[in-house]
Amino acid sequence: MSISLPNRAIAAGLAIAVALWLSGTALLVPAAQAVTIEELQAQIAALQAQLATLTGGTSGDCYAFTRSLFEGLSGADVTALQDYLTGTGHFTFAGGSTGFFGPITAAAVAAWQAANGVSPAAGYFGPISQAKYNTVCGGGTGTTGGTTDLEGGAGSIEDADFVANLSNEEVGEDADDVEVAGLDIDADEGSDIELTAVRLDFDKGAAGNADFEDYAKDVSVLLDGEELARVDGDAFNDDNNYDRTISLDSGGVIKAGDTGRLVVAVSGVSNLDSDDVTDTWTVIFESVRFRDAQGASVSETSAGDIGTETRTFSFESFATASDSVLKIKLANNDAINKAHMINVDTSGTTDGVVVLDFTLEAEGDSDLEIKEFGASTTVTVESHVDDVIAGGTSPAVYLVIDGERYGNAVYGGDVVSAVTEDTDGDVGTSELVFFDDVDYILAAGETVDAQIEVDFLAAGGSPLSEGATLLVSINEINTNNTALVDVRDESNTQLADADMSGSAIGEANSVYDVTFAITNVTKATTAHITTDTSGIDESATFEFEFDLTAEDGDVYVDDACNEDSDGTLSEDGFLFSANASASFSYSCLLSSAADQNATNYQVDDGTTETFTYTITVTADQGADDTAKLTWEQLEWSEADEAGDRSFTGNLDKYFTEGIFLNDR
Repeated sequence: MSISLPNRAIAAGLAIAVALWLSGTALLVPAAQAVTIEELQAQIAALQAQLATLTGGTSGDCYAFTRSLFEGLSGADVTALQDYLTGTGHFTFAGGSTGFFGPITAAAVAAWQAANGVSPAAGYFGPISQAKYNTVCGGGTGTTGGTTDLEGGAGSIEDADFVANLSNEEVGEDADDVEVAGLDIDADEGSDIELTAVRLDFDKGAAGNADFEDYAKDVSVLLDGEELARVDGDAFNDDNNYDRTISLDSGGVIKAGDTGRLVVAVSGVSNLDSDDVTDTWTVIFESVRFRDAQGASVSETSAGDIGTETRTFSFESFATASDSVLKIKLANNDAINKAHMINVDTSGTTDGVVVLDFTLEAEGDSDLEIKEFGASTTVTVESHVDDVIAGGTSPAVYLVIDGERYGNAVYGGDVVSAVTEDTDGDVGTSELVFFDDVDYILAAGETVDAQIEVDFLAAGGSPLSEGATLLVSINEINTNNTALVDVRDESNTQLADADMSGSAIGEANSVYDVTFAITNVTKATTAHITTDTSGIDESATFEFEFDLTAEDGDVYVDDACNEDSDGTLSEDGFLFSANASASFSYSCLLSSAADQNATNYQVDDGTTETFTYTITVTADQGADDTAKLTWEQLEWSEADEAGDRSFTGNLDKYFTEGIFLNDR
């Protein structure tokens, strides 16, 4: 016969039994039924689990979690979580709490989330789950310890792009915190976001059979120069395929509408094996996890370069040059290093135009003498570099260090690949420029500003066509060639390629006689319901507002705005991103207070006019997808006619948030 009691009575009885045992009070057990200590402990654990289940919490104190927990992490907080889940009856592991968050723990968290109304029940113990934990555990307010107040509502990562000047970096033996890769992360305007974790994947590349810890002492993660995490090199190993999620300390906040720089730095081991010198590894940001002001925790894998691009770096021994390194970095100067228009005269050369801005640093304890230096030049539209750069076969290109010009420039050979050049004597579309007799002394520990300047030929005729582009860069093609780049330490020992790290790679610039500047770009997105003859459709209206200033002549902006077959809203180039199989309709309008002619708006030389593109995208019947617009190009002219020139520059950095449309 069985007896059924109310849960409260059962709970009280279990509590008394547990209390008696915990206080040391003897329990009388007949000798014939004697049990071992292990069996008795197991019985008590089962009683505790039943008690916690019936009372809706745990019999112990609440733990103050300070980070999100997920698979791959370990620590005292994971142990506390496992202890709690054991108490609720959701976690059962033969060895008890291990302190390692594995698949069993994830399944237990998911079961607990489902039981407590936390959605989605994904097995990730983040801010939402921790708020629920604090409520059911201690009757608290639902806030988690160690978090940072955020302003706004729902937020997201609008875009993330690799930091251009962190490429092909070299990690020296016993070098600390060498930055090897970075992301510039844009928070949308809806909310501040706090970065909580990043998943990194290191690939061995040509590293043979050696493990990552044979190269790297540790790996650190920084946001805007502030360290948020540091793990040992052996955290990336064969067992996890060199792929691991790193939890970040609280405080990694990017304000709404701002950009934060997330950087991975690697420290080299102090005893790099000679067989491992020059071995390369690649790193990829597989995902970045963040929370917004609403407490939502999101793992971003698709914005910009997240999960799609890699950066390669190598491990080097710097003993050959008195531990001295020449570090080259692209300057944070978008006005020069990002794609833009260059105003070129039509009647003569345009001299001294800065086309690349960078820094040079002497790392180590020796002064460095830069005897020779080199750069790469590439043109489009024209067939020869000297059709763009003045001077004929004697290039009017100048190396400027700390405000003064150094060296004499000559063409050094056609650029063939990332590591080789051709010396056939022809000046082609890509050409090395060699600066002889530089003889600049860079003091140990000093960083100086440097630029490449160019004299441009006259535009608008032969040979220089308007719209031609020029890209000047300093990269591995140059530093790999020690005959092209000759840098010496105080002992007159030439630095090897391994002793020169970094690069300065900007973007191609277009040359025109008449140019313009685009500033104050703002974006807005509005969702609404419209009714047409086929039913009720949902649509979104996107607005791009900007100021355009004409320079050195009148500018005529094409007022056409039509859709073409590839989904681009031309003539003014807005790329519509959505499911290719879905059916959408478009309308586009350009408006301005500027004088309007038959096919364009006129902006007089030296004046600024405000323009607004209004693009409406409607989901036709049967269409279900997220719509997003990216500004690709602007059609314009120097005459009162339909636009015959397309400006792209860096317009693609202006894009809207995605918005879901369906046919309701």
